[in-house]
Amino acid sequence: METATHHSIYIPDNNITRFVPKELAHCNKDEYKSVVNLLYLWQTGYYNYEEFRVQAICSILNIEIDQKQKASNKNEDLDFYANLYQISELIDTFFNKTEDGDLAIKQDFVINHTPYVRPVLKKYLGPQARFMNVSFGQYEDGLNLFQMYFRAKDKKYLYMLMATFYLKKNEIYNKHQTEKRITLFKNHVDFGQVYGFFLFFGAFQEYVSSSRVLWENKVIDLSILFESQPDEKEHKSDIPGLGFKSLAFQIAESGVFGTLSDLRKENLWEVLLRLYDIRKRDLDALAEAKAAEIKAKQEN
Repeated sequence: METATHHSIYIPDNNITRFVPKELAHCNKDEYKSVVNLLYLWQTGYYNYEEFRVQAICSILNIEIDQKQKASNKNEDLDFYANLYQISELIDTFFNKTEDGDLAIKQDFVINHTPYVRPVLKKYLGPQARFMNVSFGQYEDGLNLFQMYFRAKDKKYLYMLMATFYLKKNEIYNKHQTEKRITLFKNHVDFGQVYGFFLFFGAFQEYVSSSRVLWENKVIDLSILFESQPDEKEHKSDIPGLGFKSLAFQIAESGVFGTLSDLRKENLWEVLLRLYDIRKRDLDALAEAKAAEIKAKQEN
């Protein structure tokens, strides 16, 4: 039976029904790790899309492909791979199509599929759902690394990103103490978990920058922290800004959380909500000034 989260596949030879997640969000931890590893191989050109789909469905259904069988011309072997290819098309539901016709992985999930890693018997805890337990400094540094990976496509930024957020129990984040974790994770953490965390961070970034978030029974639009409004664009200079970091300087100048160093130690959501409050007041003042200007022109 088809469910809201999974496709169903009936296998008559064995009289069993198997289930395939409809999205990355619906994968269990093992499925998530293996699929995102394959995603990376596809996105870096190792597989084409059809090969990725077949590998992904085999991974989810625990099917091993016999290379000798794959090269065979026997009818039963050809039927097997034709059926496998058809089933692999279910993986298409993991993606949305962009306006350009490209495929974009659906990232509408807020749960961390890798809650911890255990390299060399040491346990490092990652962010909780919606990054509720991270500091503003971690997020600020992580956002920069996330953007750096998109520019350079260098795997080192993926390990640096994970090392920024995965800490021992009760450990306080210190930007200058991540180097040891980077080396440890490179040598002892499955790359599927590393790239999977990168996608989780991307999903969270998409969530906070474009979604309406429910907080204490109020809907708040955090996208105003990341987007310029039309009236503001008219008054912008041609000098590049500092992006999200400028917001950090802005709230540090207000002194609400103390110095910039103090601010970086604060819980991310406490800062985001305070930034939202400051930003909303600025936009309200801008709207009021604009309305007053229009009214004055009408009266004249």
